[in-house]
Amino acid sequence: MYSPELKKILTRIKIFEGMNEQQLDAITPILKPLQCRPNYTVIREGEQGEAMYIIKRGAVKVTRADEEDDEIFISLLSAGSYFGEFSLIDNLTRSASVTTIEDSEIFQLDKKDFDVLLAKNRDLATIFYKNCLKETFARFRDALANITFSQHTLREKSAELEIINRDLSVAQQIQSVFINSDIMEENRQIHRQVKHEFIYHPCIEVGGDFMNIIKLGDDLIAVIIADVEGHGVTAALATGILKSAFSLLTPDYGTKPSQLMTKLNQHFCRVLSRKLFATSYYALIDIKNNKVITAKAGHHHPLFWKSRTDSFLHIEGTGPGLGLLEEARYEESEYDFEPGDRLIFFTDGIIEQFDKNHDMYGHKRLKQFAESVIKKREEDIAHKIYTDVIQHARGVPIEDDITLLAIEFL
Repeated sequence: MYSPELKKILTRIKIFEGMNEQQLDAITPILKPLQCRPNYTVIREGEQGEAMYIIKRGAVKVTRADEEDDEIFISLLSAGSYFGEFSLIDNLTRSASVTTIEDSEIFQLDKKDFDVLLAKNRDLATIFYKNCLKETFARFRDALANITFSQHTLREKSAELEIINRDLSVAQQIQSVFINSDIMEENRQIHRQVKHEFIYHPCIEVGGDFMNIIKLGDDLIAVIIADVEGHGVTAALATGILKSAFSLLTPDYGTKPSQLMTKLNQHFCRVLSRKLFATSYYALIDIKNNKVITAKAGHHHPLFWKSRTDSFLHIEGTGPGLGLLEEARYEESEYDFEPGDRLIFFTDGIIEQFDKNHDMYGHKRLKQFAESVIKKREEDIAHKIYTDVIQHARGVPIEDDITLLAIEFL
C-alpha cells in the first residue's frame, strides 16, 4: 500500500523536508488512504481540524464562503500537494473548504497519531517543527506579495486578506504554546514551596519573547526566559525553534544549566546559520537542597530578592547570546534560597520602554518599584510592575515585547 511513489511525494513536502529514509518509513504506516469521488468535501470551513491531507492522485479546489454564502475560489491543488497542515500543530477550525474536482487518491495524517510518533522520535520532531515554522513564514510572505501585486478583484483580495488574518491567528495560537506551558496555565502553585505569576505582552500580534517552566521531578523545576532579536513573525518563528529545542533538550540536560545553554546555542547556530540571535537566562530550582543554579546567555540577570537581608542579591555569571558563536561556553552560578525570597525574570521590553520625554523606564526604576511592592507584602508583583511600565509610557506605544516572570519561594 505504501509504495516508493508515496515516499517520494513525502520528500517533496516542505514540512517533511530533510527527513531521512528511516523517518519517512515511520510516517507512512500512519497515513490513511482515502478514495474520493468528484465533489467530495474533504474538509469543510468552520469544522475543527484534526488531520492534514496529501494528494497522491487527482485534484481539489480550495474555497471560502463570503457573507452571502457565495463560494470564493482560493486555489487549485493537484497531485503532490498537501493541505490542513496546521492541524498537526493545533486543532483550530478550518479556514477554508477543500473539495475534489475529479477521482482522487488522498492520504490522511491524523494529529493524534502524529503526536504519538513525534513524542517517540526526537530528531523527527525537531525537523518537523523547524520546517513548519519556515513554511508558515514563507506562506505569509507570499500572501503579502500576492496582495500587493496581483490584479485580482477586490473581492478576491479580501479573501486573501482574511487568510492572512487567519494565519496571524494561527501564529498567535502557536505563540501561546511557546509562552504558556501547561504548568503556567493551570496553576500558579508550581510546588508547595514555589509559586509564580507572569506577564506576556507582544508589541504586535506575535512576538519574539519566550518563557517556560518544566517540572523535572518532584523537587526540580526548570525555568527559562529568552528574547529573540527583533519582534513580529520572524522573531516568532525563531522562538518556535528555541521552544522545541528547549523541550527536547531539557530531559537530558535540564539538571546541568551550563550544558543545556551550550546545547541550545549550538542548535540555534546550526538551524538559523547565525542569521538571528537571542538572549536567554536559565535557572534550575532545586527545592530539596534549597538551591538555584543559573546560566546566562547575554540576558539580564533576574532580580533576586533576599528576605533575610531585605534587599536584592548581586548575581554573577557571564555568557554570550544564543546564535552568535557556536563554540561558546556558559558559566554556572549557584545561590541558596529560603522562604520569602523572590526571583523576577524580565526582558528588554520592561526596562527599555520610553515615555513622552524619551526617558526609559530603566533597571533602576524596576528595582525600586519591585522593592516597594515586596516590602508592602503585596500580591501580583508581575502585574503591578507591568502597570507601572504602562503608566510610565503615558500613552507612548509599547515598542518591544514585554515579558516578566516572578517566582516566590514559600
